[in-house]
Amino acid sequence: MQKGIVEQKQEGHTVIRIGGADQKVTRIFLAVMVPLLLLLAVWVYREIPRSPWRVAVFACIYVGALLLYGNVGVWVHEQLHVLGFRGTVNEKNAQIFYARKFVLGLKGHYSVTGDIAYRVMQRALLMPLVLAVSFVGIGLVGSFFLPGWWLPIVLSLAVWSVFDMIHDLYMVSQIRRIGERGTYQDKGHYLEVRVRE
Repeated sequence: MQKGIVEQKQEGHTVIRIGGADQKVTRIFLAVMVPLLLLLAVWVYREIPRSPWRVAVFACIYVGALLLYGNVGVWVHEQLHVLGFRGTVNEKNAQIFYARKFVLGLKGHYSVTGDIAYRVMQRALLMPLVLAVSFVGIGLVGSFFLPGWWLPIVLSLAVWSVFDMIHDLYMVSQIRRIGERGTYQDKGHYLEVRVRE
């Protein structure tokens, strides 16, 4: 995946390629997410009843959660991106590509053929926030009748789903500066924006 921004002048307009988040942005995300995930892991561990199997139960909970997110979560993430194009001229031109990652998980990306309006592009990039919010809701509802470790593990999935959006959020922050002045194309691993002079 291309990182950062590349800008070129062409006849009467500027072409900007916006790739994924650069190392500086990634470090900021990690500085917030890692301590949060560690605190949630401590919470999960403390909620597991004391027994000789406590560490094994903890490991099984996390392996199960990672397998769930690495398959279902990734699938839903990409579906939500494409859902952002629903009801627009781009709806039929959006495609999702999935591949197996380390056999046990999925990786995916989507691309769209044709020009995309700013508001539609922004909506499609932000749609996976629905997944993070859904995890929080599921965690809160389940906390009333499921074991004590349920809420922190599902909150961990919410945090992870936001981290999975790092490149999407970076792209949104960059296209905000351009707004309606640009014509957007989603190339799958980067956005190409033609900005009128």
